[in-house]
Amino acid sequence: MPGFEFDRDTIVAEAPDGSIVGYGIVLAIDPSVQTFGMAKVHPEHMGRGLGAALCAGTELRAATRLDPGVTSPFRSGASETDHAAADLFVGRGYRHVRSFWHMQRELPGDEIAASAPDGITLRLGAADDEPIMHRVIDEAFQEHFGHEPQTLDHWQQWMHGSTGYDPSLSVLAFAGDQPAGVSLNLTSDDGIGWIGDLGVLPAFRRRGVARALLARSFAELAARGHDEVRLGVDTENTTGATHVYESVGMTVRRRYDVYEKQLTGT
Repeated sequence: MPGFEFDRDTIVAEAPDGSIVGYGIVLAIDPSVQTFGMAKVHPEHMGRGLGAALCAGTELRAATRLDPGVTSPFRSGASETDHAAADLFVGRGYRHVRSFWHMQRELPGDEIAASAPDGITLRLGAADDEPIMHRVIDEAFQEHFGHEPQTLDHWQQWMHGSTGYDPSLSVLAFAGDQPAGVSLNLTSDDGIGWIGDLGVLPAFRRRGVARALLARSFAELAARGHDEVRLGVDTENTTGATHVYESVGMTVRRRYDVYEKQLTGT
């Protein structure tokens, strides 16, 4: 996961011949707020306890980042179909706290953007717009599960290190000269475009701004040769995002479940 603002720690599991058979990663912006962990085991080495060992290792690394006596959530997750991972989490004292959908939609080559709502104008972004993009996303996501504010410098480092980021592919919405929303879009080499983050400021919600941003984003991705678009969304999003995405033809591809365990620094 790119991004210099993250304090990243990696655990590697090696076979006797030196080959890597699994790894665990610990990520945090501010460990006292939350820490994320993930682990992967090579399919040929599953069922040998490596997953449990890597999970325990990431928990230990995460706890060492906390000051003595400080308690903070440690979060990890797995696809809804990974029942072994779910059992492992529950067995280690985790609880399910959230689910996210990966949604998708086909993009026909002649995708046409719908008109913007009255009083709203849309345009593609540029590098000079990054301070606006950062500010809108940070404010729009203030109440979002797991959101932590980032400085502009850290946010730019994160975005510039993200595969497929191009500010000219993002779409901004304005009410006069006042920013109203933004869709940060990414490309990939496999023909799939991504809506990385889509945020509308509270004063402009429920006016069709999000749908307009999506429609313009879909059209721009299609024009650049992408035949499918995907995104991730919190199933408990309080702004009605899941309904908006469904209304523009997106369907659920898979569910990803997030589990949490409280860790205390020693």
